[in-house]
Amino acid sequence: MWWSRKFASRSLRLHRLKSTASSGSTGSSGSNRSTRSTGSTVPREPEQSLGIIGVPFAKGQGKQGVELAPDLLRQSSLRQVIQSSHDGLVIRDYGNLQYAVDEPLLQQQRVHYHHIRNYADFMACNRALIEQVKLMLAENTQFLAIGGDHAIGFGSVAGHLQHSPNLSLVWIDAHADINLHSTSQSGNIHGMPVSFLLEQLRNTWQHAGLQEIAPNCLPKDQLVYIGLRDIDPYEAFILNKVGIRYYAMDTIDRVGVPKIIEMTLDALDPQNKIHVSFDIDALDSNVAPSTGTAVRGGLTLREGISIVEALRDTKRVQGVDLVEINPKLGSERDVRTTVESGLEILKSMFGYRRSGRWSNIDTGILGSD
Repeated sequence: MWWSRKFASRSLRLHRLKSTASSGSTGSSGSNRSTRSTGSTVPREPEQSLGIIGVPFAKGQGKQGVELAPDLLRQSSLRQVIQSSHDGLVIRDYGNLQYAVDEPLLQQQRVHYHHIRNYADFMACNRALIEQVKLMLAENTQFLAIGGDHAIGFGSVAGHLQHSPNLSLVWIDAHADINLHSTSQSGNIHGMPVSFLLEQLRNTWQHAGLQEIAPNCLPKDQLVYIGLRDIDPYEAFILNKVGIRYYAMDTIDRVGVPKIIEMTLDALDPQNKIHVSFDIDALDSNVAPSTGTAVRGGLTLREGISIVEALRDTKRVQGVDLVEINPKLGSERDVRTTVESGLEILKSMFGYRRSGRWSNIDTGILGSD
């Protein structure tokens, strides 16, 4: 396949992060003042920086391949695409997350959660991701976590909550991912991460040690779903019983994306930072076919871009996930289409404006006013 010919292994370890960040940064640096062509100086805006972590975790579901997505996106010019959308952004790539499963987690799995596939790996990965997110936000103004499957949403959001307790979450997905260990029919934990984050559901994971590893919960009124169209019966019950705001595709079709954006922004606390967790299967399978649980009738690429543009323009988005791209599913064209759709979402999220923008150009070409 085109990507396998292009693909180069990049298994970077966490102990190399500081050297990677310092040697790999791009964008503005140095003096905090800039010079106009006239020779006068004006204060430069505070440095905007983005930390990127790959999370090649595939054990939240049964289809191998999602673990290849972080490096495939890098090989597909991820860094250059983001940089071109925001030329003043400093980008630090922290490589791929590493984790180790310990005996206490294996004991939890054997005794309490044996019916969930790969519970110990899930918790080990997400514990490491929580710490990684805290590190990235200590060193950057934003972070991007690239999966892997959506099981990583737990650690990404939980780590973000520890840094920014006043947080709103927009979960853009075909699926609600809010099953409990007692309600999941498949045992696939990529369908459960949101249930770890809400205080109302925390007692259903009483043996998971969440108070120690993820003490901050997400308020139910600061969670908004967009794009749902494959909701399990127990998930539908939980969403309605707990009172979680969600906009399924039938609602989106009825009122339109602009209204959905308006209602979403109205629901979010204007003082909060925002976390956007974007599952590529939120997009219709025509534009994102290479994903493990594709569902037809989803968002168009234009609708997905419109949603992330509106969130970006709040200037409060601090954390982003992009998950569930699977290069082993579909044809070469399918994979290329899915990767390109993911890159378009990220490009718009981090600054690209379809209406155009200018910077670092000679504005005197038309003469003086």
